[in-house]
Amino acid sequence: MLVRIKDLVNIADEKFYDVDIKLIEVDDNPYLRRLEDNKGTISFFYDYSDKLCISYKLEGKMVCPDSITLEDVYKDYYLDDEEEVAFDEKDEGFLIYGDLELEKLVYNLVLPEVPIIVENCNKTGYYSGDGWSIMSEEEYGNSQKDKVDPRLQVLKDYKEEK
Repeated sequence: MLVRIKDLVNIADEKFYDVDIKLIEVDDNPYLRRLEDNKGTISFFYDYSDKLCISYKLEGKMVCPDSITLEDVYKDYYLDDEEEVAFDEKDEGFLIYGDLELEKLVYNLVLPEVPIIVENCNKTGYYSGDGWSIMSEEEYGNSQKDKVDPRLQVLKDYKEEK
C-alpha cells in the first residue's frame, strides 16, 4: 500500500493505515536481516498547532544476526509512540521525503529500535574455534594456576648447596 503525501494534506480527522505485513526483507542493514509478523496501526493527524503528526502502535519480530556467530536471533519489538512529521531535514520530527510504501514506513519506524549487539540467549556454552576459545574468568584462573613462567623455571630448579 502506498502512503501518499497529497492524501495527508487536508485530512479532516485522522488517516488510519492497518499494518499486517508478514515479511519485510532488509538488504542494506548489517544489524537487521528482516522484520516478520508486523501488526498494528499507523495514523496521521493534525495537532492543535496544525502540524502533521504520526502515531503508531506496531509489534512484530526483528531477525538480527548474532554478534559472534552471525546466526539468526529473533527479537520481539513493540512500538507505541507519537511524533511530528517533518518534510525537511532542518525540521525536527519523523522525516518523510515523499510518497512511500507502507513496508518502507514500518521499516523506518522500527529502525531506531534495532540493537547493534545481539547475543543468542539459548547458547549452551562459550564460543571456541581453531586455536582459540572464550572462557570465564574462573576457568582461566584454574588453567593458569599450575603454569610457571618459563623465565622463572630456572629459579625453581635452583637449590642452594651448603
